[in-house]
Amino acid sequence: MNGPSRLDRAIEVALTLGVLASGVLLLAGLALGRTELLRWGIVLLMLTPVARVVVVTAGLFLERDWAFGLISLWILGVLGSSLWMAFA
Repeated sequence: MNGPSRLDRAIEVALTLGVLASGVLLLAGLALGRTELLRWGIVLLMLTPVARVVVVTAGLFLERDWAFGLISLWILGVLGSSLWMAFA
């Protein structure tokens, strides 16, 4: 059996980078007593699953999986509209 696909690896990288960057911001915010760093760390942690959907959507279209790519694009649109409403 083959190992993880390129898409699986890209998803892993996106999630790992999101969590690590968020953790760095949160630790820096705690160490320095800076609430804006804490805030950005939490926002980045919340956006990490959105980054996963972006990677999955791009990967599905690159693999020419049109049906699931369109479904993933729809989900990305729903996530984007909810973020738009949250920050508006």
